Amino acid sequence: AGARFDLVGPNFISVDVPSYALAFALEMSQFFYLYQFMVMWLYYYWNYYIIGVIDTCIILLSAIVKVVVRVRSELRVKHMAEHSEACSILRDGEWQELSTIDLVPGDVFRVAAGMHVPCDAVVLGGNIVSDESSLTGEPLPIRKFPIRDDDGIHDKSGAGKINTLFAGTSVSQAQSVTTSDGSVSEPIGLCVHTGTQTDKGQLVQEILFPQPISFIFNEQLRLVFGILILYAILVFILAMVFYQTQPSASWFYAMFSCSQLISPLLPAALVMGQSVAASRLKKKQIYCVNLDRVIMAGKVQMFCFDKTGTLTKEGLEFYGGLCAHANDNKAPSFDSFVDSFSALPDLMRTAAATCHAVAEVEGGLMIGNPVDIEMFRTTQCQISATPTAGALDSIVVPDQGLQLDVIKRFEFLHSRASMSVAVRDPRDGHVHVFVKGSFEKIKEHLDSSTVPDNYMQAANSMARQGGYVLAVGHRDLGDIDLSDMQNWNRDDMENGSALVGFIVFKNLLKPDTPEAIAKLKDGSTRTIMITGDTALTGVFIAKGAGLMNESATVYLGDLTKSGELYWTDVDREEVVSQSVIDAIIDGRADGDVELAMTGKAYNYLEDVGLIRQYVLFTRVFARMLPNDKVSCVQLHMERGITAMCGDGGNDCGALRAAHVGLALSDAEASIVSPFSSSDRSINSCVELMIQGRSALATSFAGYLYLILYGQTMTFLKIFSFYFSNTASSNTWIWIDAFINTIMSICVAYSGPAAKLSKHRPTARILGPQVLATALGTVSINFAFLAGAFGWLYSKDWFRCNEFDSSTTDIAKWWLLSDNYEASILAIVCLFQFVNNAMVVNFGFHFRRRWYRNYALVFLWAVYVAIISIVLLAPTNWLGCRFRLNCGSKSVLASEFDLHPSFSIEDYNSDIGHNVIPNDSRYELWGICIANMCATVLWQLIFALYPVHSTLRKKRPLRRLQIKL
Repeated sequence: AGARFDLVGPNFISVDVPSYALAFALEMSQFFYLYQFMVMWLYYYWNYYIIGVIDTCIILLSAIVKVVVRVRSELRVKHMAEHSEACSILRDGEWQELSTIDLVPGDVFRVAAGMHVPCDAVVLGGNIVSDESSLTGEPLPIRKFPIRDDDGIHDKSGAGKINTLFAGTSVSQAQSVTTSDGSVSEPIGLCVHTGTQTDKGQLVQEILFPQPISFIFNEQLRLVFGILILYAILVFILAMVFYQTQPSASWFYAMFSCSQLISPLLPAALVMGQSVAASRLKKKQIYCVNLDRVIMAGKVQMFCFDKTGTLTKEGLEFYGGLCAHANDNKAPSFDSFVDSFSALPDLMRTAAATCHAVAEVEGGLMIGNPVDIEMFRTTQCQISATPTAGALDSIVVPDQGLQLDVIKRFEFLHSRASMSVAVRDPRDGHVHVFVKGSFEKIKEHLDSSTVPDNYMQAANSMARQGGYVLAVGHRDLGDIDLSDMQNWNRDDMENGSALVGFIVFKNLLKPDTPEAIAKLKDGSTRTIMITGDTALTGVFIAKGAGLMNESATVYLGDLTKSGELYWTDVDREEVVSQSVIDAIIDGRADGDVELAMTGKAYNYLEDVGLIRQYVLFTRVFARMLPNDKVSCVQLHMERGITAMCGDGGNDCGALRAAHVGLALSDAEASIVSPFSSSDRSINSCVELMIQGRSALATSFAGYLYLILYGQTMTFLKIFSFYFSNTASSNTWIWIDAFINTIMSICVAYSGPAAKLSKHRPTARILGPQVLATALGTVSINFAFLAGAFGWLYSKDWFRCNEFDSSTTDIAKWWLLSDNYEASILAIVCLFQFVNNAMVVNFGFHFRRRWYRNYALVFLWAVYVAIISIVLLAPTNWLGCRFRLNCGSKSVLASEFDLHPSFSIEDYNSDIGHNVIPNDSRYELWGICIANMCATVLWQLIFALYPVHSTLRKKRPLRRLQIKL
């Protein structure tokens, strides 16, 4: 043990979580924070400390929130990963009380109720019930069985799952069992994997070091920053060229301009839409643990669904039975269908009461396979709390006063799709073997002389109607010595059984499933079923749920016993040639046709390298094992953004693998998938996509707004460089603190659309729609700004009052605003800054219509009114605070006969004012309003609707062509 400990290390997953102080320091050391505080240093030094304080507070607050959320998340992971407790371990032939940290592969340890399983272990004895909800999201505890002494290979993720305790799960019940030879089998386990080699350890690694998923939004974002940096360099050069003054002053002006071109708030704006969407999802009981996946949900093209518990209700309902009987000198046949359990023959009812692995834990909760639980409840039998000595379980049949003893059991295996039990009847001492499972698999083990010729037709007919069909076989071994059965394997038990008949259950659709599927398909999302159930049942549910049309022709792929692929028409029950399927793949098929395939066919096509040709044409994947589900989801991910929805359990691998995973589970599904919903309805999928599309569109809107802010600011700066002037300090404060910051927040709070659009929002920052908005708006704004100065130079009242920067120290920027050039520049740009937010607010496909963003519309109206009052009204307190349309008191009194009662600092210009004549004010206001109307019309007509829609139809982008 000591040598093994040195080799594999301690059984402990250590997660280092930095203190809040260290985490904050690490956060602040990132490049963009360094850039942000360099900008803040400029603000403080350049007498712009008010905005510096505001932006610093915003940056620090966002960083603190980010650090607190991350550290708390890592602390939860640490709490989940780091666990140790005392454990009884067998060492050197003696039981020793050691820490679970000392466990190494090969150790045997005692399993106790309430224990947190410290490693992946094989059950060697006892009756153990494990709660795996924290690992898989499975809502019910799982019964674990001792591994059998045979030559089989243990596969903990496959057939050996029922014999395996997984690290990180908890033990609900652990009891000793008396075996048939009178010995006591206590609950013990054999350690096989420790630390990061366990499923829990690998999950912790995935959480701490997630595999990056490439998304075009993030890829192009880097390119955009590169373009902005190059543009900032150009602006820097222009500043140095135009400002022919003190080098230090020119340098500060240039750096100041660069900082506003690449806004320090840009990263926050890009994630704000995701954060808002996550908070809205939480109100809908949908929880997100990975914000980056929110915008990916907005681009989902294919949505994969589990069937049972996802599209259908949690449990099954007993539907009826179909019994077979042998006729003298005639072929066996089926009796008529019976829909009452009490009307079934005694042999069938005994099989239903005993052939299962249902157990009862403290509190009367039944655990086991949901089908077995429903079947056992239908029998109205009871599990004895004190089983007969040597029996695995004892079943009490109240109406007959019997106690049937289960003396041997082979648990259900996915690979065989069957289970079997040996039951002793106390009335005659006979031992009866019952085998139950998939009707396709059970047939292989039945005595062919007891199987009616229409066996498959009868089973398929019920499966085609949505029935969950279980075949039951039986053997009467007579009064045999139980010791003779101890070394029997599964084939010894099951082979040669006589057919008893079929037990049929119905798995009904959830009432809201068809509506939710219809909404997804209306939103241009392909819906796919990946289920472990039979193909015919899957096809029936798929048609009922609306995944495919009721009238669709469905071709089912499966393998013959010799391993050859063949296809059948599900409705006509006849084999079709491969050429018919090839026509579907090539797009030459006539009518509404769909493909379905079994897990065997899927694995065959995967092995021969042809599965990729079929995957986008297949609607139902049936009889899929957990690993098959992962593989199937990954194949879809190769072709487009793929989501997976399941209820945990055997779906957890696929939920983790998908671009977007949504677990319909109340358990700790947050470690299974990025999203989890306590509402078991798949309407959660619709809501997730609505919010995802809204978040993606909002992220683009926030990004565009700050880009337009930077471009407008750049033009303002370039004109300032040329004229050697600038806006007043209060104007800058209003732009940065009130217009830019507050309106950015309002843009992010635009509500989601009421339903899914036919289209998905673009994820291309450099795509045609985004470029049309940005380049069009920037060009229009520049044209109107240049036009405003052309208008200014045409005025006689201006030509004799031009600003001469040589009379002022331009290093003191706050002295450069008291002139006509600066006031025209400020007024036109203020209108542009405010209207840019309205431009990006349009677009109702993914967000609510523009007028439903009440906060933004209200602010826009208020800001436009304020600027209009400053421009149009006679000299007033507000305008003078912005150094617009105002002047020194002495000048106002002598030239305009104005005597304001409020204080005004003397103007720093020769003429002492910048009052625009009354008629000219309305002309300038008309230019500004025309500017606003032009950018809005450009956005509505060219960037969003008529022109863009026409061009999209004529020259569509290369998109994934899929059948909805």
